[in-house]
Amino acid sequence: AESKKYYRKMYQFDPRNHRYRNLDTGRFVRYAEVLQFVDGEVKRLEVRLQGHARLLNSGKINVGEFQLRFAESLKNSHLRMAALGAGGQQQMTAQQLGHVGRELSTQYEYLYYFGYQIESGKVSEKRILQRSKMYAKSINTSFYHAEFTARGKVGFYAKRLLDPQAQHCESCIAYQQLNWVPINQIVPPGVRCICGGRCRCRVIARKI
Repeated sequence: AESKKYYRKMYQFDPRNHRYRNLDTGRFVRYAEVLQFVDGEVKRLEVRLQGHARLLNSGKINVGEFQLRFAESLKNSHLRMAALGAGGQQQMTAQQLGHVGRELSTQYEYLYYFGYQIESGKVSEKRILQRSKMYAKSINTSFYHAEFTARGKVGFYAKRLLDPQAQHCESCIAYQQLNWVPINQIVPPGVRCICGGRCRCRVIARKI
């Protein structure tokens, strides 16, 4: 029920006009506003994940319960962001859902090992809070992958650019694309790169 309520507050990509609409008002919004919404979801997820960590640190839940709650929060946010990028729940394809599933499998593997380290006493309470927060940025990959797939269907081209104020990993430097290419040829920020969810690359897109 919570997820359905949340979806109604989201934006939707309109393939006829190649822009996003606010589903509450029906009006077009700037792409920067959509990215702000994605950033806001990352921050909200950080709060939820650290909330699970605080319950664990206080002894109110055990490691198993912590992992279950953590995994559920990750799944909900990844699905929300993939739906946003796809243009709505009804527009999501098997390919987009499959990507979300693969990304979640990777995150669950990290979470399993995280739980093992906690039970082994190898992680301090402070570090548990810090590491929990880091998982939230992974939802960017689900948004970008779904969005690039959706826009690719209607002929969008794009460039992937480096943030001039950031240090970049070797992967991102290799993925930089100075010429316009079909958007589905662009590797989304945070995908298949060393810096992962900390990636600060950006993508600009247009209809040619």
